[in-house]
Amino acid sequence: MNNTIPVAQRKLTPDLARGFMLLFIALAHANLFLFSSDREITITDQITVFFRQLFIDSRAFPLFAILFGYGLHKLYTRQEMKGAPWRETKNILKRRGSWMLVIGFLHAGLFFEDIIGVYGIIALVFAGRLLRLSNREMVVVTSILLIVVGIIAPFMPRAYETLLMAAAGTAVMENPLEASLIRIYEWIFYTPSLSYQYVPGVLIGILLGRAGFLDNPENHQKTLRKVALIGLLLSIAGAIPIALRSSLFWSGNGEIAVAAAKILHITSGYAGGAGWTALIGLAVVRLEGKQGSFVSAIAALGQRSLSFYLFQSVMFVLILAPYAGGLGGHLGQLGSDLIALLVWILSVILAALLAGKSMRGPFESFLRKKSKSS
Repeated sequence: MNNTIPVAQRKLTPDLARGFMLLFIALAHANLFLFSSDREITITDQITVFFRQLFIDSRAFPLFAILFGYGLHKLYTRQEMKGAPWRETKNILKRRGSWMLVIGFLHAGLFFEDIIGVYGIIALVFAGRLLRLSNREMVVVTSILLIVVGIIAPFMPRAYETLLMAAAGTAVMENPLEASLIRIYEWIFYTPSLSYQYVPGVLIGILLGRAGFLDNPENHQKTLRKVALIGLLLSIAGAIPIALRSSLFWSGNGEIAVAAAKILHITSGYAGGAGWTALIGLAVVRLEGKQGSFVSAIAALGQRSLSFYLFQSVMFVLILAPYAGGLGGHLGQLGSDLIALLVWILSVILAALLAGKSMRGPFESFLRKKSKSS
């Protein structure tokens, strides 16, 4: 069964949000390839890290989760409109989740911070239950999970953060085969461990889809303004302690202070994801009837977000990794952000070219084909 939405019928807000999401993810990832050990930390490095922590880190993936949840909702409603039985819809979700796990596993061999596998587990194991919850049940489950995330955050170094740190260290290893094997091994453990942390964002995305905030932002401008303002303010406020610490403007190492900073940073990230989504929805309202080629190109990128998420990983390895381009040994924090921006701009250009030829992203086509009903 083909679950494709014709381009002419697609809603601009989610596609535009996915396109910008890839910029946020690029900014969150590129700096992890820096491997110069003798480079002096500059004030430019500190300021760059500070602002990245405020607006990007732990804010990009909640946005990803929200948009993934919205996508699950759209798939579910399309199936309902076709009169498809629930068993068929559930099988599509399971097949899609299974193949996302396969893609995530292969991606982990190349890159150390794969998130596709996490969403594969959510689609395979949880989506069938989540999509049939009532709005009230979703709010309750989201609240409970956010509390759980907050409670577990201080203990992350003793749990899967150790795995993530080990996997991240492979970005600067000189032996690509050794690095790949370590990443795959760590991926097997941290992927299921991380899945619960992203379910709240997925639930928020389903709720936004049900309410029509992304499909028809013009009908919800007042609410979107509130969500954008409150969400982004909470996100920024919650990120300040960890931003000060990560950028070395604050050297506090007390266990309680560090634990509190982690809790605020992680939980406020969901407010940031919702705030960015609402802000993009408001921008779409302003752009109505005035959509230029650049906006169309970003939307085209959003329509191919999975393919270009993987494309970014390939580019960062080729440009920055010590066993490839090696530029990560010569750049500072600002330099890595510039590389991220350039890779994103290249992605926008390539996506626009694919859209001009009416070509889908290769991995979107692959998943669609594998998810069809037999």
